[in-house]
Amino acid sequence: MLKKLVLKMLKLSFHKLMNKMYISVVIAVLFSCKSPSQENNKLAAEKTVKTLTTSFGKEDEISFLENFPEDFETFKKTFGWDDQKDRPQPLYKNANSYIDYWFSLIQKAEYRKYEDRIIGISKGASWQADAIGYFQTRAVNYIIANKRYILINSLSDRDAESVLLFLINRHSQGRADFTAHLDKSKQDIINKNLSENISDQKKRGTFETYLNNKSFFIRTFDINKDGIADKVVSSIAYQGDDLFVFFGNKAGGYSEVLETTNFSEDGGNVIKDVGEIPGSKGFVVKTYFPDRGYYEKEFYITPENDTWILKNAIYRTMSDVSGNAVKYICDVLQNIDITKSGWSEKLQSIPDENERNKKCRTENVKNSVREYVVQDPDGYTNLRKEGNTSSRILQKITSGESVTVVERSGDWILVKTKQGISGYIHKSRITAR
Repeated sequence: MLKKLVLKMLKLSFHKLMNKMYISVVIAVLFSCKSPSQENNKLAAEKTVKTLTTSFGKEDEISFLENFPEDFETFKKTFGWDDQKDRPQPLYKNANSYIDYWFSLIQKAEYRKYEDRIIGISKGASWQADAIGYFQTRAVNYIIANKRYILINSLSDRDAESVLLFLINRHSQGRADFTAHLDKSKQDIINKNLSENISDQKKRGTFETYLNNKSFFIRTFDINKDGIADKVVSSIAYQGDDLFVFFGNKAGGYSEVLETTNFSEDGGNVIKDVGEIPGSKGFVVKTYFPDRGYYEKEFYITPENDTWILKNAIYRTMSDVSGNAVKYICDVLQNIDITKSGWSEKLQSIPDENERNKKCRTENVKNSVREYVVQDPDGYTNLRKEGNTSSRILQKITSGESVTVVERSGDWILVKTKQGISGYIHKSRITAR
């Protein structure tokens, strides 16, 4: 009798234990598995990225336009940085090339209908120092160059504010033609938000934002001659045209005192370097023309009475490409307050060709052989076996080192180093001296 009772109790205990284990397994499965909708979203995103990559490589314009992100969340998940996992999104590395291609396509009349994605991506967006910042710059330049202010004027004030919070910065302050073509209600939004402390602007104004950021380079020297090192932060070539100045303090911290341009131009000169002005307060921004020809610009900026003055600009170019060519060096007075609205419209350019002999200094060029040197903000550039970023690295070439140009082919240049090694470097990393 006792034996039967014990067996019965053991059976009950066993069944209870099995029930608990079953319930635990079910709960674990439920919490570990993604919902069908989550899994479908992930697969759809992966398919879109794959299609976008394929259409970009094959220059399938329609497919590329159809699969380009329509909103900020998708744009960031495609081209931005994954903040949670602290790693790049699928197309982060070559994002700027994709963005450039997209903007080149919507210039065509038949693809103009896709330009409303500028608004879709800008709505609710937040600035970051990567592809997002680059898209912002391209979007503002596109609106100005094509006079597409209707994209903003057609919005409700609520939507316009969301878009302008992303688009406005020094572009809308420094380009009078941007704000002047907007409706009064949209101008009021800009004026209101420029006078307020915006959280994204605080982030932009933090020096630490740009540390270890490959889209920017940093130069350190005493700008205001107070005995304390200061910092200049600039977008690298083809990565935007932002430039920030931070004054150092005795405690080792830095405060932003200027946000302006590094004078890079779409289809024109690009940033080369930023340096100090020997024996004087301020700094000089140097740009160069990366393709054929020789055209360098230097912009001299000094701090004066709580503002910043572009004192002068020096332009250097050649008369022609013959053996008898002369180099023109044109020092053009500016005296422009670059903290004022519309200052860039006052910029004096290089004198016309028929006036250069009178207004510019000249130097004879003794021979037509041009010397080319590597210029890279990182201090070196990679010499690759083929003309692409995935090709094997043959050598690291130090900035300032001379190379011989063998052949030009699109964005990549075939060169020979002084060690006799031939390979390709990107056109943004070489300049004529």
